[in-house]
Amino acid sequence: MILILGGGLAGMSTAMHLGEREHLVLEADATPGGLCRTRKVNGFLFDYTGHLLHLRDERIIRLVDELLPDAFETIERNARIRTHGVTLPFPFQANLHGLPQKVVSDCVVGFAESLAEPIPDDPATSFEDWSLAVFGRGISDAFMLPYNCKLFCRSPSEMTADWVSWAVPKPTLREVVDGALGVHNEGMGYNSTFRYPKQGGIGALPEAVARRVEHMRLGQRVTAIDLDRRQVTSETGECYDYDELVMTLPLPNFLQMARGGPKGLVEKAAQLDWSVVACWNLGIDRPGIADGAHWIYFPDADVPFYRAGIPTNFSRTVAPEGASSFYVEFGLRRGERPDKQRLEREARAALEREGILRPDDRVLASDWVVIDPGYVIFDRARQQVMEEIVPELERFGVHLIGRYGAWTYSYMERALLDGLEVAQRIEQGVDCGI
Repeated sequence: MILILGGGLAGMSTAMHLGEREHLVLEADATPGGLCRTRKVNGFLFDYTGHLLHLRDERIIRLVDELLPDAFETIERNARIRTHGVTLPFPFQANLHGLPQKVVSDCVVGFAESLAEPIPDDPATSFEDWSLAVFGRGISDAFMLPYNCKLFCRSPSEMTADWVSWAVPKPTLREVVDGALGVHNEGMGYNSTFRYPKQGGIGALPEAVARRVEHMRLGQRVTAIDLDRRQVTSETGECYDYDELVMTLPLPNFLQMARGGPKGLVEKAAQLDWSVVACWNLGIDRPGIADGAHWIYFPDADVPFYRAGIPTNFSRTVAPEGASSFYVEFGLRRGERPDKQRLEREARAALEREGILRPDDRVLASDWVVIDPGYVIFDRARQQVMEEIVPELERFGVHLIGRYGAWTYSYMERALLDGLEVAQRIEQGVDCGI
């Protein structure tokens, strides 16, 4: 028996790809999908923050096309950055034109100086040192460091860079100079295009995957895992024996629930850190907010949120006619709860100050989602814990996958791939170390 904890994309993908192998998915909620779901509020469809499907792997492209043929639009990214009172195209490092001259000068000179520096490959390198080596002091101070400090609620000097090197593009000197002179650099980065459903929200994807999963029990919140006996107990008191366990739940929670097996799991759980994401969803009574931008980054300290998204600028089906769907994301430290009334006041004032909302814009829908854990904090403690527990748990038949199970930085395509790959390796009888 292969027992799968969690009915999000990674867990359901595992089940879908196990074929005839005996398996069962346990999902705590009444509906599967994890964070890849869509809520309906007063006629507006809100995803759990921005969930856009970036596909590069041919296996997942074929899978999505098979699950939902002709259901997605492929959309060219229109992302922007709002800083120093100006709006720039994304990515920042290749689109500096319009910033104050001193900022542009510092960014270009700093980047040119960084070209003489090797890109660090030591896993212990801090994110701050990595950014300085890759982009130079100007770009780091103007965007990379303040934005990620707001996102993760941690000093970049305390974080490692092993989550970021694949996702953040390093431009050429020509691209930086062209961008500083106003020549627009397009298509940079892993997310230059994305897919989104032609009708409704991103919840269409997990719904399609769930239709392929025959063996799943909902409302089964796990409360204990006996690693020695290979048995899981749910909140309802039911026990499930397994031969191998595919684990997609938040890793700190799993380590705290585990009994037997490797020593010191509870202590290791205490070393893992994360941020909390508080997302305020809004329905606004006019179309065309933010001049067509899909999402906007806000690195400046006087703006309380780090990112805003406007889903109606890439899908007209997520809001009533003549209205806009909108969200803002706030980063909080672990254990911090959002003061929603204060954040709403501050966010509304900032959005009006930045020219995105108008004072007379009327709110037709207001909805909060708090995601805890939100983003995994990458630091030396995480590296050490993962180096120790992954092989130890493998010896007890536990395979860690997905954003929270593998305690990593991930996305929808990667979640589907995690399930496919772990299922293949289980079928082949290969160790599944992540």
